[in-house]
Amino acid sequence: MQISLNHLRIFYFAAKKKTLTKAAEALFVTQPAVTMQIKALEKHLEVPLFRKRGKFLELTDEGEVLYKYAEKIFGVVEEMEHALKGFASLTHGSLIIGTTRSFARHLMPGLISKYQEKFPGIKVSLEVGSSSEIAEGVANFRYDIGIIGRIPLPSKVKAFPYKPEEFCLVVSPNHRFAQRGFVSCRELKSEPIIIREPGSGSRHFMLSFLDSHGVKPSVLIEAGSVEFIKEYVIKGRGISFLYKPEVRLEANMGLLRPLELLEGPICIETIVVVPDGVTLSPRSRAFLGQVNALESYQHG
Repeated sequence: MQISLNHLRIFYFAAKKKTLTKAAEALFVTQPAVTMQIKALEKHLEVPLFRKRGKFLELTDEGEVLYKYAEKIFGVVEEMEHALKGFASLTHGSLIIGTTRSFARHLMPGLISKYQEKFPGIKVSLEVGSSSEIAEGVANFRYDIGIIGRIPLPSKVKAFPYKPEEFCLVVSPNHRFAQRGFVSCRELKSEPIIIREPGSGSRHFMLSFLDSHGVKPSVLIEAGSVEFIKEYVIKGRGISFLYKPEVRLEANMGLLRPLELLEGPICIETIVVVPDGVTLSPRSRAFLGQVNALESYQHG
């Protein structure tokens, strides 16, 4: 015989209730079942655990020792159940979100703040990388959720549309386009363009967008730093496409000139990515619900 939690639970209730009848009632079992289990436990341990004192049960010295251990064990069990129910009820736990540097600065603060207002016990960690790095991280379970620009994705993730984010063409105030409100795509053919690094969602979109309009850009430089790109454009060394909130300050200061394209606004679709083929945690599901992607996940 091996002592199980069931044996200990019956012993524990018998010791607390001091009668077999009350222990049986508390456990929703019959009194003979309680008697049988206690006798089996005493036989296995080779010690008496109770002695009769009139109508009541009294613990032996050996029973007192076992009772102290049982108290500790069921205290831990109760603590465990409370902790696990806390995960389910979103009172504690953690959520790791991956996103791009631009979205981390301008998109995620509002989303995370709203989430933590609703679930203050959840610790949220935000990690940044290129769109492809984040997608790979989700596929390999380094991140619970990713929010990135749409790119070709690895097979181990599922993607759901979130919302479009607007980008714009930016030039130096001294550029020949600077005094114009709109520029045509075909006018960009001879312009040196600074683009984001490989794996960037904005890079993938911009190159696809220009290609769809017959433009093969003259790429001057690739850069992973938005600040570097802005400095290069400010100095008049090239033009670029940047996330609108990223250039708001420089535009207000007159350092950069955002321009629109005659072909229409440049909107990059933002997607939410999660691991494919796994059951998401309540914390992840709550976040998907906040960004209106839960229904898509449930029917995906």
